[in-house]
Amino acid sequence: MSSANFGTYTRAIVRQIPDSIRDHSECFEGRELDGLPLPDKIDLEKARREHELYTQTLRDLGLDVTVVPADESTPDCPFVEDTCVVVGNKALLTRPAGKARQNEIDAIGKVLEDLGLEVHRIRDKDATLEGGDVIFTGHEFFVGKSVCSNLEGHEILADTFPEYPVHSIPLRPPKFHLKGVICMAAPGVMAVGESKWGKRAWKRFADKFPDVNRVEVKIEELEKVDAGLTCCSVLF
Repeated sequence: MSSANFGTYTRAIVRQIPDSIRDHSECFEGRELDGLPLPDKIDLEKARREHELYTQTLRDLGLDVTVVPADESTPDCPFVEDTCVVVGNKALLTRPAGKARQNEIDAIGKVLEDLGLEVHRIRDKDATLEGGDVIFTGHEFFVGKSVCSNLEGHEILADTFPEYPVHSIPLRPPKFHLKGVICMAAPGVMAVGESKWGKRAWKRFADKFPDVNRVEVKIEELEKVDAGLTCCSVLF
């Protein structure tokens, strides 16, 4: 089965940036455990300017954007992609691996319910699943088996969306999420981008599709805590 409207979005959810992200993002703990250098401190004023521009860009593209206030008790709350998986009118609220991030879920669940979606929750306390590990192609799911999402979480995703196959993809640190390696660029097209190879792929895309409207948005500050553009919104 395929999703007929895949790739066509009308709504977005974003969440504002708390002060606490500067010193308490999960990224710091993860890097310490993996023996990696800690990132530079986030410039909060610049980060918020970039985030506001990102949000306005979504509006300019015609999406109805819901902005959820920041929560200082959840430093990584701007990364709303991790909180849910939405296909059609059905949403699965995830269960992040970090306990602090689990406190992000209820606020997003309320937004989804208020918008009239059919909302499901993960009740299994052994299961972990984060939206950054979930790639939906319109026909199937590819899901990272990572430090953030385990097989129990994959199984619940499959039970929630039984009409779509779920494929587990092993992922090793330092990559936290599958979407940090690969993501959907368009229906039927996946993009792999990193360092010089990503830049080459972008140039080839621009050369091959010169008439496509390309919108460049920077999130240099949130990149310091390993975030990407997809992390910052839920699109549906």
